[in-house]
Amino acid sequence: MAQYKHDRFFKFYLRSLYQSKGETIQNIQVRNDEDLEIDFMFIAHSDKFGWQQEQLGLFDALMQIHPTIIIEHYSGYLQDKHIQKSVTRKNLYWEPKQLELVENLKREQQIASYQRLSPESTELIDNQNPFTWILTVNCNPELLHLCQATPHPQFGHGVYELAGIWRMGIVVIEQLEYSPETIWLKMLGNKESARRAFESIEQLSPDRREKNDTIRASLKYCVYLKDLPVDSLSLEEQEFMRTMAQIDAWYDAEMDKAEQRGKLEGKLQGKLESATRAIGVKFQGYMPTENVTSQLAALNEQQLDDFIVGLFSWQVAAQMEEWLNSVN
Repeated sequence: MAQYKHDRFFKFYLRSLYQSKGETIQNIQVRNDEDLEIDFMFIAHSDKFGWQQEQLGLFDALMQIHPTIIIEHYSGYLQDKHIQKSVTRKNLYWEPKQLELVENLKREQQIASYQRLSPESTELIDNQNPFTWILTVNCNPELLHLCQATPHPQFGHGVYELAGIWRMGIVVIEQLEYSPETIWLKMLGNKESARRAFESIEQLSPDRREKNDTIRASLKYCVYLKDLPVDSLSLEEQEFMRTMAQIDAWYDAEMDKAEQRGKLEGKLQGKLESATRAIGVKFQGYMPTENVTSQLAALNEQQLDDFIVGLFSWQVAAQMEEWLNSVN
């Protein structure tokens, strides 16, 4: 139950972080068995605005190592059976997917079923064969040795690569150095790492979408209680969960208000820009003073409408300035 509960947070959290950078797919069934679902797949879209506007440090670097990424997450110690199941899940997904892609390309290129695809077409299909990152809170060094995991030359301590044939790497979150580059991964670490990362993320600008969605995800799934089965919560813990639910409702309301404010501010800004342009058209060569500029900025939506209408009747700039003085 604890792992399942934290899985919900993990999937919501990753979707929140990467929805602006590509396609996120969850709960991909590869057999009629919940244990063989692929929890999270990401297909990067390089033209998405999120890559320019939202910097997630090491997490971003990991997510760009291959066009298609599967993420497996374990909130405790990684075991050999976890690696084996990750390989099984990926293979059960990829074998029929590869066959489907081959058949579709042959049909599009009007190639007979017995004919081979060109190297370019084969490479196109190969790019859709996912790379798997296993994110684990911790891992026994003996297991890393057993699966021949070696430190990744690009990403530093705590990130390992397996033999190329597996298309797989392991990130041991508790081995990562704590820094602005790793806080987004540390959110998936143990309680202390998550708490420290959360505090750092809270300090970021309120305009950062990824910050706001991280807070939302944390409130929804109570990351700090991830190791406690729901049916074993004490009365105190149950009260805390209820409190978190109340905070979540408050946060949703605040986000709605912020969105409405943003829409209003955007509308006002548009009208303010229109008014400024209209002044230049009406009074050729007139340069608004600092006082006029500040008075314009202080107008509300209705006053800006009245101002623009007034420009049609005012003959000289002095009449405009007189009107501004009368309403400010």
